[in-house]
Amino acid sequence: MNAPTAHTVAGSFPIERRTFTPHPPQSYRLDDWFHLPTTATVEIRRNGTYVRTARIEDATPDSRILWLAPEGVDSRILIDKLDGYEVWIDAEQLYYIQQHR
Repeated sequence: MNAPTAHTVAGSFPIERRTFTPHPPQSYRLDDWFHLPTTATVEIRRNGTYVRTARIEDATPDSRILWLAPEGVDSRILIDKLDGYEVWIDAEQLYYIQQHR
């Protein structure tokens, strides 16, 4: 009996040539918004759902309210933790912030 072969069909590759997409970078939720530098680029989620990626503009000392800088078509907005917003940051950004405090 012959070994099974995979035939190329539009948009597919033989099993031996398939590649797997890498996992997304590890990200961490930050609750201390006040100490985020304005250079930080973060992911904003609301109740666990992605909202947008943004650059930090400012935060209140109690870390409850955060202003996101305007970028491209996204305008400057204010978010509040009490409305279910969360700030997530990838490991590389977090490491950079910790090294430059």
